[in-house]
Amino acid sequence: MNHLFAIVIKTRKLTETLSKFALFLGMGWVVVMMLLTTFDVAGRTFFSRPIPGSIELGEFMLAIFGVLGMAYTHFAGANVKVTMLTDILPSRLRNATECITSFLSLVIMAMLSWHGAVSAIEEMHVGTTTDNLGLPTFPIYGLLSFGAGLLSLVILVRLMEHFLGIFGIDARKDATT
Repeated sequence: MNHLFAIVIKTRKLTETLSKFALFLGMGWVVVMMLLTTFDVAGRTFFSRPIPGSIELGEFMLAIFGVLGMAYTHFAGANVKVTMLTDILPSRLRNATECITSFLSLVIMAMLSWHGAVSAIEEMHVGTTTDNLGLPTFPIYGLLSFGAGLLSLVILVRLMEHFLGIFGIDARKDATT
């Protein structure tokens, strides 16, 4: 059990670092998206010259931000969660329930990551591009795969923490010390 505990602690720290990096990268995209939108509106309003393809770029940037922010949101526990029933359960039963839901979430996110990678490879070979700007679409699928894979790793850490919680070991408290 101590070996699993050490793995959980190390994986948690690695996951936290990776998810923060992805979040900051996504936040950078939001700044670029804000500037693009501001210049597009200003150009449209004052000069009657909007930036060509700005809507298409904005859609890509919004998708990139959403995908890159998923892992940190889950890591920080900032996602929406209904806990009416689990709050009244005993600690071990609550952790067992969390293990089951974490496992199901892990399977779904791993499948999404896999499908994103397969789609990225297919789109790269086919050469699919956007309508207006002709940008390749495979990087978006690659980022989807990366973001879902990172979220899978965060869910796996949570799964291991809840598994240890069944045996009365609080890995979250010990990881912060």
